[in-house]
Amino acid sequence: MTKVVFPTQEKLSYISKVENSFYHANYLTVLHCKGQNIDGIDIIKNPFYDNLEGFCKYCKTKHFDVLVSHDEKRLPLEELSKCGVSVYNVKKDEIILSVFSDFIQDKLVKVA
Repeated sequence: MTKVVFPTQEKLSYISKVENSFYHANYLTVLHCKGQNIDGIDIIKNPFYDNLEGFCKYCKTKHFDVLVSHDEKRLPLEELSKCGVSVYNVKKDEIILSVFSDFIQDKLVKVA
């Protein structure tokens, strides 16, 4: 199972828009994927709002595999890569379901 994580402002499941960054997101929307299908969804209150200290350790503890954002500049990319977490870049104002489709079709740009 793969866990794909998106920063969001709303609790609208996979129809939420992807927030600019994990730094200012209210929630982390986590898609649990088996193959190309969404098997489950978790929406977690973002414990790292305005402070990403410990973010990599949290990702590893929660077994996150992929992070998707359109502002990866504040993320500890090298540390995440060492933890086995991939980071992909996406355009602004896209809905999670659309981005997930692009991820499955290998259309996203991998930054770490």
